[in-house]
Amino acid sequence: MEGLFFETTLRHGLGLQGTDIIHLCDLETRYEHLPPGFKIIVKLEGDAQVRLDRVQLELDAGIERQAKPVGCLVRIAQPVVFERQCSADTRERMVVITLGQEWFDATQVPFPLADAHLSQRAWAPSRRTLAAVEQLLQPGDLDDPVQRLRMEGHALEIITDALSQMTERPREGARDLPPVHYQRACRLQRLLDSGEADTLSLTEMSSLMGCNAQCLQHQFRLAFGTTIFDYLRDSRLQRAARALEQDNVSVTEAADIAGYKSPANFSTAFRKRFGIPPKSLRIRQGSPSPR
Repeated sequence: MEGLFFETTLRHGLGLQGTDIIHLCDLETRYEHLPPGFKIIVKLEGDAQVRLDRVQLELDAGIERQAKPVGCLVRIAQPVVFERQCSADTRERMVVITLGQEWFDATQVPFPLADAHLSQRAWAPSRRTLAAVEQLLQPGDLDDPVQRLRMEGHALEIITDALSQMTERPREGARDLPPVHYQRACRLQRLLDSGEADTLSLTEMSSLMGCNAQCLQHQFRLAFGTTIFDYLRDSRLQRAARALEQDNVSVTEAADIAGYKSPANFSTAFRKRFGIPPKSLRIRQGSPSPR
């Protein structure tokens, strides 16, 4: 293989590993992996198969243009056998953060998973997390204390994103929804809020979430009390309102953000949702009148 690989300890109980490599040949790796703790993993690209004591980790991010970042959090409570298989001419880009007991004790952050050995959860890295991963894959001088402090900041950004998702609690009406289904609904909610799902069909969303459309719609309604597209419509209106308020966009531009081809229809929906026309919001913020 060729490229970048590094492993370092940023703080007592906080380890960091970065990988940006190209495999030059088919490769199988097997060894005993000792350090216990929680592994927070973000993979940007790569389809290498990873197993811990024959338990498959959900870490297939795809390759090249088909690559889609994935996140995984794993509890390792005892020594395990690490196995990895990869193919020639594929690229692997990922960051692994190890949180030891000392880090949890020092920060007083509760364990995000039950104590079961090899407990595993998928999570959806945010855009800020993906940006932090990109920064960590350009480590610079690991002996520079200031650079290490920057790296720790990026690592904490990732940790906060992962652990906050792990500790989310369902609304009262979703108590009967299995945790794995609720986490899937939360992943979809974040996708809807990010804007990345604005042009996706329900079939495409369900494919990304790993279940069929009917199940996804049912799980989302139980979790949030609304349909997927009603939620998306409201999310886009809220994004349009923020753009009017903070970014000085025109009403026409805000209508496009909200998914309306007609500014007049957008204004009607906006007034119904917020009680004021979008033009009034811009004027109240001291913006020029809309085009």
